[in-house]
Amino acid sequence: MLLLLAFSACKKDNTIPDTDDDDDEIAVKEDTIKDSVFYYSKMLSLWQDYLPPRNLDDIDDAELVRSYTKNYETAEEVLEWLKGLTKSGSTGKNYDWYSFLDRQGVVSGEIQDAVATSFGMYVFYLQTESSGSNADLYIRMVDYKSPAYNAGIRRGTRVISINGDTKIDYDSQSAQDFKKINEYLSASSLQIEFVKPDGTVEKKDVGSVKYNLDPVLDHRVIALDGKKVGYLAFSSFVSTLSNQGTTTAMYNRFEEIFNGFESQGINELVVDLRYNGGGAVVTSEYLADRIAPSSADKKLMYEYKTNSLLEGWGWLEPDSAFGPVYYRKRGSLEVPRVYFIVSSSTASASELLINSLKPYMEVKLLSTFSVGNDGQVVAEKTYGKPVGFFGLPIVEDDIELYVTSFKTQNADGESDYFEGLEVDGNVWEYNSFEDFGDQDESMLAAVLNHIRSGSFDMSPSSLIAARSGRAQPSKARAVTKIVQGHFRNGMYKFPKAGLTF
Repeated sequence: MLLLLAFSACKKDNTIPDTDDDDDEIAVKEDTIKDSVFYYSKMLSLWQDYLPPRNLDDIDDAELVRSYTKNYETAEEVLEWLKGLTKSGSTGKNYDWYSFLDRQGVVSGEIQDAVATSFGMYVFYLQTESSGSNADLYIRMVDYKSPAYNAGIRRGTRVISINGDTKIDYDSQSAQDFKKINEYLSASSLQIEFVKPDGTVEKKDVGSVKYNLDPVLDHRVIALDGKKVGYLAFSSFVSTLSNQGTTTAMYNRFEEIFNGFESQGINELVVDLRYNGGGAVVTSEYLADRIAPSSADKKLMYEYKTNSLLEGWGWLEPDSAFGPVYYRKRGSLEVPRVYFIVSSSTASASELLINSLKPYMEVKLLSTFSVGNDGQVVAEKTYGKPVGFFGLPIVEDDIELYVTSFKTQNADGESDYFEGLEVDGNVWEYNSFEDFGDQDESMLAAVLNHIRSGSFDMSPSSLIAARSGRAQPSKARAVTKIVQGHFRNGMYKFPKAGLTF
């Protein structure tokens, strides 16, 4: 531990030598960042044994560290090289393809401070009757009161053009490896022409600016055959605790929602995490305490696993930052089971919540189908990310390294779901492309059908027609090459007050 603290002080407080050459100063700073990335990756990585040097004691040799990093121009290149060393012998894939360097402090801003800088809209390609074998660009989610939301853009909106360019369909963009659409989505502003779900065509200028992030997409109580069904959809595990340990606006938001569920006496609970890539583990813990039955109180929720070095330092001991986590039941909610609506975008802290509840209550998972870039239909499971990180400032406070440092497992010892959590059923999400919480929306309709009949089956003949008449066999294209800057994906352990790294 002393070794880590000593290196931390050296690296973070390292003074860049004065020089008249700005390029030299930048190069010296980048060298320091590269060395720090190498050092901390070796010390903290869950897959430490895959990384050089073989003798851990040699990591304190600055010249040795530089001998490994000198051939790379940037710290990101060093990190990608290190991740590439963690290959599985059975699959040939990297164990670690999660670690990253955040040079702007975006993660702590979005997850901890609940602010984001983006358009606030998330696009995908959807194949419909009118598009034939091609696919058009649609909006699948919009952050509440984001720039896109304020411009009137909503889930279900079809994008006609961006900056006057109408060649944004799947076939046109696929031919250029989605280069142009990525340029548009990474710009500071754009002009978007779109068709609203009601058929209205509008054109708006939208800027990528800072806004307060409210991840709640919808919450309501649905009356269903004499039952009351609580429904909650949210897109990110924004932290319920501040860095100072005080409760946040996100905590108050969830308190209001769950207090409402309790006061209305819900009999069933549906939590929609289909686009939720995770966030703060403390928020996952809060929600587990709210959802779990009272019989789980004081029992193990989950525990951490780290590399042997960190375990030897006592980081996994009770009452430490990475000690076992136990249930502390909140509120009076008692439901016989919980339904989770998921997809391959459901990751990390979302999966932690689901996995932590499984030993103590009935958990049902409904996912969607999609169409891969090869045209094959995929029955999606969850993303498969039982690992996470904490942010470590290096060289400057705004430069944070997130090394994959821990894995979580539930009370039954279930942990290695790297291929995704198994689901209980799959339906086509876009057969009825309605907004979150609408009972005609395909996935919610399937869950409500299961509550009624015990079956998720929603064949086209039994699917309730959408009010707008858009119900049709629609297939979402899984386009992994559209890059939308979003750091919410992950499982983040923010250090408790007074904990120094």
